[in-house]
Amino acid sequence: MLYAEAEKFLSKQSEQWTTLIQQIGPCCLKTSHDLLPHQSIIKSIFFQQLHPKAASTIYQRFLDLFSGVFPKDQDIIKNADLLCSTGLSNQKTQTILSIADGHLNQFIPDEKKIGLLKDQEIIEQYTQIKGVGVWTVQMMLIFNQGRLDIMPSSDLAIRKRYSLLMQKDCQITPTQLIKETEYLSPYRTIAAWYLWQMK
Repeated sequence: MLYAEAEKFLSKQSEQWTTLIQQIGPCCLKTSHDLLPHQSIIKSIFFQQLHPKAASTIYQRFLDLFSGVFPKDQDIIKNADLLCSTGLSNQKTQTILSIADGHLNQFIPDEKKIGLLKDQEIIEQYTQIKGVGVWTVQMMLIFNQGRLDIMPSSDLAIRKRYSLLMQKDCQITPTQLIKETEYLSPYRTIAAWYLWQMK
């Protein structure tokens, strides 16, 4: 089993983790390498602050501009004027263009370099682009790169459920969550996955 070692490690950390893992069962976190890392970030921009159904429609319109295939950076930049026709806001359009330009001109790490960098280094480089936040890069690191030690501390669901799991009187802050979950390293991604599954 792919995540068996992580499950075993987390189970040893406290009774709460043991119980949660027993309730949820084996981790079945899925990662996808269909897109390059920066393309994964671009896709996530479509889904920021939008209902998933609406975002999916806009994203499909974007793909339709390029015959249903995720376009190359230069093709995105060449067709900048068409992006707003999909329903993208001006701000999101500018962010997507900045990511494409950043990858094309090597301002952000490409798929080869990203494998040599630490999580925090990748986050710092990507978040230099206006409109790209820490959470967005963390989602790419988890679901595209399969990094095992990411704790998305700004994720509201994670914070709520960790507070519930640990029976806290009030909801934990992002800063507190980072500190309090250090003991779950090197498998904080798997811990986050279990928190996402909590009912």
